[in-house]
Amino acid sequence: MKKTLIALAALAAGSASFAQISITGSIITGYKASSVSAAAGSGLALLKNGALASVADTFVGGSGGNPTGDASGLGVDTSTLTFAASEDLGGGMKVDASMNFDTVTRKEVVGGDTSLKLTTGIGRFTLQTYKPVDYLSGGISGVGGAGLDDRVFSARTSKDSAGFDTKFGPVVLSYAHFEAGPSKKSPTNLLGLGVGAAGDASAGGQRINSYALTYLGGELVANLNYLQYDGRGDTDSTYKDVIRTSASYNAGFAKFGAGYSRTTTLGGATVTDSLVAASVPAGNWTFGANYGIGNVEGSTIAFNAVAAAKNAATASALGIQATDLDGSRNGYSLTAAYALSKRTSVTASYVNWLSSPFAANRNTEATLFLAHSF
Repeated sequence: MKKTLIALAALAAGSASFAQISITGSIITGYKASSVSAAAGSGLALLKNGALASVADTFVGGSGGNPTGDASGLGVDTSTLTFAASEDLGGGMKVDASMNFDTVTRKEVVGGDTSLKLTTGIGRFTLQTYKPVDYLSGGISGVGGAGLDDRVFSARTSKDSAGFDTKFGPVVLSYAHFEAGPSKKSPTNLLGLGVGAAGDASAGGQRINSYALTYLGGELVANLNYLQYDGRGDTDSTYKDVIRTSASYNAGFAKFGAGYSRTTTLGGATVTDSLVAASVPAGNWTFGANYGIGNVEGSTIAFNAVAAAKNAATASALGIQATDLDGSRNGYSLTAAYALSKRTSVTASYVNWLSSPFAANRNTEATLFLAHSF
């Protein structure tokens, strides 16, 4: 991405510091067609599967943001504008600031990632409000294919965080504290000073402590991460902890990635997710693919979740059992991107997934995008 320099601050008297400000952005627009399956069955079976699919959508993944049924049309997928500033403070210290405006439309500008990073002689301190990429299909292991978050894997949420990382040779040690935002179906503008997870329970999710180790060894990149949740909330679907790992390797002719995640809930359920991915360059073309699978075991939340959303009598009448969420889901995606230049490309993708065992059919999504960065 090309950076456009718009300002330089003069050197301060007796100081070696200067500030550099830049504007960058991206626009991705095109066509999307999706088909999201309704619940399977008829009569009471349809009502039961519909209720369970709704719980699964919230707990472990769902529609990918698409409406139920068939939908298609033109539109903007991504439009962002980022202001970044960097200042050398002298003495081996530096500060970097970034403010991102996301979803720029004719009507409004909605949310974006904002960060402030202070680099010192012992490491880097970071304060930020952002929506992290999906760990498996969007992180180190996600080297090919479209994202599977909110499809096979759980949806991402916005977070306030404070963190520190330091490097020892090829190894980076990181610690971060997160205050999670509302669920994906709630307004996302409730994050902010004093209203994260430490405030009103309706305004935020659990607090999270993250401990990570990342290895940067040339063509090999690997990560090991442990997340410890504070038990906020009073439902048995509340997360307890997550252990996850991912890696990618660039072999020249292709890039390979893989990852694994195991989540434990306070109710005793375990959610295991895994992904394999690959991408292959061919001239101006890059072809990618991934396959992800998730499994829920020992869940005890189905009956309670439906009872909370409706009532216990309805859950009982539908024959919903506590462990009805147990089962597997899976999906894959294929992508083909053609680089028209270093900053402009055309990308086609296809995603096929089963978000829960309660759907009548698998879901699909096909896109054709033109992307430009500046």
